[in-house]
Amino acid sequence: MTAFNITNGLSRLLTGYLSDIIGRNFAMSLTFFAAGCAYLVLPHVDSLALSASLAAIIGFGFGTLFGVSAPLVTDCFGMKHFGAVFGLVFTAYGFVAGIIGPSLSGYILDATNGNFTAVFAYLGIFCLMSSVFIRFVLPPRVTIDGH
Repeated sequence: MTAFNITNGLSRLLTGYLSDIIGRNFAMSLTFFAAGCAYLVLPHVDSLALSASLAAIIGFGFGTLFGVSAPLVTDCFGMKHFGAVFGLVFTAYGFVAGIIGPSLSGYILDATNGNFTAVFAYLGIFCLMSSVFIRFVLPPRVTIDGH
């Protein structure tokens, strides 16, 4: 948990800054891909150091979500609609995912007799899907005349 939380906090600063340079979609895609791979590998390691490193990668991806989502929403919808759109994004994240994620994980653990490999697999797959899908979120193109 320490490794996860440290990188979760640090990545909010780092990827927030780096996303201005390398692009928000690329920053999110890269960290979500790394987190997805880490989730898939995590149940297969026995080393505490490697487990902590993988948890740190997952934490880094989680922090990136929070550090880069607001600027991406602003890029796509502008400041005029930021409050409404960002509110909807994090209502869905907190309310929908906050209920479905733990419930689904519990259901999978019950169905597989406590097999965390299945839970980490679905989390990893969702991260990998997010890595691809975020590439399609693009700010509107502005022409020379401003439209």
